[in-house]
Amino acid sequence: MSDQPPSGFVSPPAQRWTVRILLRYALLQLPALGLLAAGLVLLNHWWEVPRFLPWLVFGGWLLKDVLLFPLVWRAYDPNPKPRTNTLVGREGIVVREFAPLGLIEIQGEFWRARAAADPAPPPGRRVRVLAMEGLTLVVATAEEPPHPSAGEPS
Repeated sequence: MSDQPPSGFVSPPAQRWTVRILLRYALLQLPALGLLAAGLVLLNHWWEVPRFLPWLVFGGWLLKDVLLFPLVWRAYDPNPKPRTNTLVGREGIVVREFAPLGLIEIQGEFWRARAAADPAPPPGRRVRVLAMEGLTLVVATAEEPPHPSAGEPS
C-alpha cells in the first residue's frame, strides 16, 4: 500500500478566510485593544513617559493581531467545514477475527473495525474502509486485483 490517497479520492478545496471571518476577528480584538489604550493613557497620566512609547506599544499590539490572523482565523469561522476522513477508501489487512469487532492494520496502524456484511472477512484478508463510526471503522472485503496470468491461455 502507498501513502497516496485511494483512486477516485478527491481532496476538498482549500478553505479560505472571508471578510465575515476577518470582521469577526477584528471585533473580538477591540475589547483588548480598548483596555490597552486605557492602560496607556493612565500610564502616561501617572508617569512621564516619552510620547512615542504609547504609540509604539499600541502599534506593536496591532501588528501582533495582524500577524496572528493567518494562524488563528479558522477558530473564528462560524461555519467550519468538517475535516475529510482520509481513512475512508483505504485498504488494510484483517489482524484479528471479527466477533463482532475485529482489528485491522492500515499503514502500520491498528484500528478497531466491524464488518459491513456477513460473513466477516477472515484474518489475513484485504479489506476496504467504507465508513467510520467514531473510532471504529466499517469495512468490507476488498476486491482482489486480477492475477497477471488470469484470462490468458496456458
